[in-house]
Amino acid sequence: MKRNGRARQVLSRFGDVVWFRSPVERHPYYGYLQVAFVGWRYAEPHEELKSVFDSAVREAPEQVEWTFRSVRNWMIVPTRLIQEAGPDGQNFNEAMEVIRERDQEFCAAAAEDLERILRALSEAPVIEGL
Repeated sequence: MKRNGRARQVLSRFGDVVWFRSPVERHPYYGYLQVAFVGWRYAEPHEELKSVFDSAVREAPEQVEWTFRSVRNWMIVPTRLIQEAGPDGQNFNEAMEVIRERDQEFCAAAAEDLERILRALSEAPVIEGL
């Protein structure tokens, strides 16, 4: 199963995912690795879940610093991408493009780390009663 499918499946363990975004693993035309991240929204987000995601983002990665954000949409994203997107995130897509085109090593490391994060989330206990 491709990363997008696995990610959505793992996130669905914790609630009904009504919106989801994650780039394909490789650029469809040029073949280079994309910057790995996931963004999603639950139909009924529960504050109690945030600690599960914080823990996975803090403990699972080995190569890249990651950030978990939860506002309207929840995101697990490399901290570098957030920093390069600017304070309000308005340059998110442009930052993704620059990193993808100039730093394939970073993209590979982020992809490996995201797999570790997804594995940690797939093994995390589901909070009963949510």
